[in-house]
Amino acid sequence: MQRLPQLDIIRGFAVLGILLMNIFAFAYPIDYAHSLIWHEAGVSILDTSLYNLQTLLISGRFLTLFNLLFGVSMWLIFQQYGQSYLQRRLYWLCLFGVLHGVLLWSGDVLLWYALTGLIVLKRGHLQLNSGALWRKAVRFFAYGLIVPLLYAVYLLFVQAEPIAALTAETLAAEQQFWTGPYLAQVIRQLLYAVLMLVAFALSVYWLMAGIMLLGVSLYKSAWFETGYNTITTKILFWLAFAISSVTVLLDHVTGYGYGLNTVLPWEQIAMLLMALSFASILINWRENSWLQLWLAPCGRMAFTLYISQTLLMVLLFRVMRPDWFASQGRLSLLGIAVGMIILQLLLCRWYLQHYAQGPLEWLWRRLSKQPAAEIATLTKSD
Repeated sequence: MQRLPQLDIIRGFAVLGILLMNIFAFAYPIDYAHSLIWHEAGVSILDTSLYNLQTLLISGRFLTLFNLLFGVSMWLIFQQYGQSYLQRRLYWLCLFGVLHGVLLWSGDVLLWYALTGLIVLKRGHLQLNSGALWRKAVRFFAYGLIVPLLYAVYLLFVQAEPIAALTAETLAAEQQFWTGPYLAQVIRQLLYAVLMLVAFALSVYWLMAGIMLLGVSLYKSAWFETGYNTITTKILFWLAFAISSVTVLLDHVTGYGYGLNTVLPWEQIAMLLMALSFASILINWRENSWLQLWLAPCGRMAFTLYISQTLLMVLLFRVMRPDWFASQGRLSLLGIAVGMIILQLLLCRWYLQHYAQGPLEWLWRRLSKQPAAEIATLTKSD
């Protein structure tokens, strides 16, 4: 199967950009990863400005891009190797996701991608034509907005309490917990994963499935060959920017006490619109030698990069420098993320000059291969 450079470029852009948001979930208690006001010490004007900038340009954008590309990858594998092989890949991804989310870090998305992919596959959605896929994608995405919409109504009409900031004592306890005994962390991460199953069933599945199916629809309509024209791309970008500007204003008015940039329904729409504008730009720039030399290798090693980000950041904040956990400002954390991104750019370019695929990509493909006994049975039946 011939690789399309624009898909690798977009995937590389997405997996590197994800770290710009995940860095806060690595360095802060997971329940406060998307909050500005999460401890009693207060925040600086710089932290507030960076938080607003992340709402406008970063929050959810790269995960949405990754989700779009996951749907495309599913279709390409289904088309080239068939349903059984794709199903095995998704089962193995479920296992990788469980191990990642329970043993390493609570912010795992691999399990949710895999479960969504399995449901989409078993219901035969991949075989629909572009128009039917687009209609189903819109319907699923709308279903996924119901819970965020109900929460928005709740915030509007009920005197909801803001997120409680951590006191000095509870902050110290969180720091001690996440840099202390490993088994206790695993138990809490397991409980968090179980709770996420509820969120997955109510909203996350529908949003993910809608975006995946949209990705397949766009691929079948050859959108990944042309993208949007310049005017449409700019409209999508600035419309998303304007929508998120409303969220920034509401955050300011409410004292940043509700983490609105991840819960409001229109933010999901803004994430999708801006992700599409990013993808369109990269599609039209796909002949750029810099993108092919640096971003495309990262796209080919996206699985390895995603897991390595977790390994290195967990080691950094919980083992090597536990004093950095829940103590760094947003600028310093973004500096760490940028340093990690540069390191991964260099690593991927060097690695793929010596090997055909990333180590975890190789392992995943190897595990997903058809068992020899099954191949022999099929050969005899033929």
